[in-house]
Amino acid sequence: MPDSIQTVLDQVAKKVVPSMAERERMSQLADRLKGQVQTILDKAGFRGNVSVQGSFARDTWLSGEADLDIFASFPPTMERREWTERVLPEIRKGIRAKTIDRYAEHPYLEFHIDNIRVNVVPCYSVEKGDWKSATDRTPYHTEYMKQHLTKEMRLEARLMKRFMKGIRSYGAEIRVGGFSGMLVETLILHYRSFLETIVQASTWKPIIILDIEKAIGGQDSRAREIGSPLVVIDPIDPNRNLAAAVRDDKLWGFVAASRQLQKNPGTWYFFPPKFKPKTKAQFSTLLAHQNRDVAAISFEHAPIVPDVLWGQLLKIEKSMTELMTRQDFHPVRSTVWSDEARSSAILVELDASILPEVQLREGPPVSKMDDSQGFLDRHLDARDTVRGPWIEADRWVVDKERRILSIPQLVIAALKDPRLGLTVPDQLNNYFRQNVRVLENRKILALLGREGFDQALSEFLAAKPAWLKTHH
Repeated sequence: MPDSIQTVLDQVAKKVVPSMAERERMSQLADRLKGQVQTILDKAGFRGNVSVQGSFARDTWLSGEADLDIFASFPPTMERREWTERVLPEIRKGIRAKTIDRYAEHPYLEFHIDNIRVNVVPCYSVEKGDWKSATDRTPYHTEYMKQHLTKEMRLEARLMKRFMKGIRSYGAEIRVGGFSGMLVETLILHYRSFLETIVQASTWKPIIILDIEKAIGGQDSRAREIGSPLVVIDPIDPNRNLAAAVRDDKLWGFVAASRQLQKNPGTWYFFPPKFKPKTKAQFSTLLAHQNRDVAAISFEHAPIVPDVLWGQLLKIEKSMTELMTRQDFHPVRSTVWSDEARSSAILVELDASILPEVQLREGPPVSKMDDSQGFLDRHLDARDTVRGPWIEADRWVVDKERRILSIPQLVIAALKDPRLGLTVPDQLNNYFRQNVRVLENRKILALLGREGFDQALSEFLAAKPAWLKTHH
């Protein structure tokens, strides 16, 4: 007898709600850091006001997975340059922990204390609507959620975060392209509970528009302009879609998993089984039984801020698969792997990794006299014409010699000839050109052992999401 969905939620609830001891420990750490950063700013003479924000402040954080967001808000008169040149270096000096600079658009510091990730984030203290930087809304978000989320809803939000993490739709960073914490909490506010959210999400069709503050005026016209399938209006900023960062596969993955959870409830959606390492021989067998070819286009690069790195890798993936499609390799699916330090790869599964030496090219209908003549002039005695031209039904066709027959040839040709249309974004361009390697089928196993690669390859070859199981 499978568990009922309520039984499953009760089991999950026990694991996601922090214990008193854990709360106590986090509160002490939060207070200590807040005080520390405030002291550093005061000593250096910056007029900054330090506060704790994010899921900890809103009490929607998950047991064992706490992040601390320490915000320092400054008068809007301060130049942004000051943040990177003076404020953050000062904080870094004072904190004496190993910090990482995290800059995509917005500068902040990240470090770890007692296995807890701490972010120190500057923002402007501005009136609602006068936003000057990407993080100015956060204190308003915190305030809004503290006001509106009941104790019961905070549990529902925790269940939803854990579910989304389990099915890999959680996190607005570019690597994931999923739902942010604020977005999850807004969904819970809108639908009042975890269960109601997944029941409703199961029936979503594009375009979904949710607006809990029901801003007066043309909501529908806004949705048409926004151009994403899920529109959740930010409760403190009617011009902002909280779901703008959610990629299609993460949105519809959430919808599909919501349906499955109701049909086939289980805790594995929330806590997927840990990845079991495989041997090289096991991977070799897996690859031998793939019914298509698999290629890894891998290269080494200098460390880049993760958000920037993933943005650029996704662009390369898109450009690469489009190029393969234009050249008749028929890529079926692809994914990106990176250790976020110095190696990355695009994995592609293709219908064909070796193409025939001839390519059939279709010409104009015979009835078009000028076009036909032009076609014959071009191809009749051309060096790369293998056979023809001949008439197939009502139009001219010709067999041409194909220049690019394999993926390694394709990559080399694309780097030499800009007309093939491969675009590699600036920050990775030189690295990609200098050391790109194409590994096919079993040769891909050369990448085993790199950070996260084994799991990425294993999941890519399996193709099926881990949460999708047959009924027991």
